Amino acid sequence: MIGNLNKLTQSFQSMTKSLDVIYVLDGKKPCSRIIVSEEKIPETRNILENLGLKISISDFKIKKESDYLRGYSDKGFILDKNSSEKGNFFVYISKSHEFAEKAKILEEKNDHISLGKILGYPDCCVKFFSDNFPEESKKKNDYVFPALKNSSVRKFPFENNIAIRHMDISLLSHFPCSFNCEKSAEIGKRNLNVIQKISPQVSEIFEKMLKCPVIYTEDEGIFILQNAKLSENKIGYGTFIASSQGRLHNLLANNHEILIRKNNGFSVGNISISGDSFAMMVFG
Repeated sequence: MIGNLNKLTQSFQSMTKSLDVIYVLDGKKPCSRIIVSEEKIPETRNILENLGLKISISDFKIKKESDYLRGYSDKGFILDKNSSEKGNFFVYISKSHEFAEKAKILEEKNDHISLGKILGYPDCCVKFFSDNFPEESKKKNDYVFPALKNSSVRKFPFENNIAIRHMDISLLSHFPCSFNCEKSAEIGKRNLNVIQKISPQVSEIFEKMLKCPVIYTEDEGIFILQNAKLSENKIGYGTFIASSQGRLHNLLANNHEILIRKNNGFSVGNISISGDSFAMMVFG
């Protein structure tokens, strides 16, 4: 299986995409949906069919919008499949041709509920996505903040950490309905076990990174606090990884402690930061 992972990663240039295919191969997921650049479609088809998998390809292209603050975007717009403008296709992958084709059709119908179920997502998370799609799709199509509003405790299961997916590290391919979601955490644990069997080294890296506290913002990027220690309502940290530089980056660079406040707010130095576009998340 490690050979398959290496082959997929070399082609996709993405660990999380490759792992989503591995989960299907391992029988842990009924169907997967990944996005592939149009020039890579022939190679992708060849690799997946050689693995004995069935695929279906969307009848439209997606052009991703750029998000330089995060280095990753959930937002895109649809192009005709014959458009001269370069884009990406959705590739639906399953051991069953019927499942792959059905996923494609459900996507075309915008049937988020049925599509989410065939992709193996928890019912609660499928409903959450469908309920929030009308509003969030008009913005960045990012469901982290709505999920946070549904979350109740301060420390979340690291298996539900989708906040650092821009670094190609995640155990989930869906947005959890809350960061406390038990069913999502179960999927994350299951997927981590698959990774552990294939590559203990990759598993160790994923777990270490996913346990890092994260500052997630709409306008200043994403910050991962490394070598962090939580003590009551304070987080001490050594270094941090940032997706962008700006005011918050400078504050974090000049301080090594964060005070956690209510409603996902926090303070760095003497500066209090809160609001709907900022969040402090702790995982463990």
